[in-house]
Amino acid sequence: MSSRPSAALASLALMGMSLLLLLPDCASACSCMGVPIQRYISSSDAVFSGEVVDLQKGTSVSRMFGSSDTVTLRVSEVWKGTDQGTLEVSTPSQGSACGYAFEEGQEYLVYAYGKQDLKVDACGGTTHLSKADEDLALLGNGEKPKDGGDDLTDTSGGVSVRAMVGIAGLAMVASFLIVVRLVRTG
Repeated sequence: MSSRPSAALASLALMGMSLLLLLPDCASACSCMGVPIQRYISSSDAVFSGEVVDLQKGTSVSRMFGSSDTVTLRVSEVWKGTDQGTLEVSTPSQGSACGYAFEEGQEYLVYAYGKQDLKVDACGGTTHLSKADEDLALLGNGEKPKDGGDDLTDTSGGVSVRAMVGIAGLAMVASFLIVVRLVRTG
C-alpha cells in the first residue's frame, strides 16, 4: 500500500508542474501577428520619432483596456500626420492589454493611430529607435517638426482606424475564447 500513495503524490506533482508551465500562456491576452512595415505606415495616422520627456502611469480609464499611460514625446522627425514639436500618446498600462512599455529618456519610432487623441499599442509597429534600422531605411528622410502645428493632416491610409480597432477587438475576443477553452479543458 505504501507505493500507492507515492504514485498518487508523483501524479499530483506532475499535474501541478504542468499547470505552472501552462499559466504564462493563459495569462497573456495580447497576441500580435507579424505585419509588414508598409502596413504599419499605411494604417497609422502619425509616424514620427521622438524622445519620451514625460510618462504618466494610469492617467485615464477605458472600459475596454483598463487604465492608460500618457506619454509625452519631443518629436525629432516626422514622416506622416503631424508637424508639432511635442506630442502626447496614450497606451494601455498593462502589457496584457497590448500596452507599449515606453521609458522616459528613450527614443522611439512611433506608429500612432487616432485623429485627435493619438494611441499606441504593442502590435502597432512602435519600436525603440535603436532597433528601427529596417523601418528607417524604408521610410527614408523625414521632416523636422514645426512648433505650433494644428491637428493631424495626412491621414491617407489603406485601412481606417475603426477597421483596425475592430480587427484588434475581434483578435482579443478570439484570444479570450481560446484561453477560456484551454482552462475548461485543462
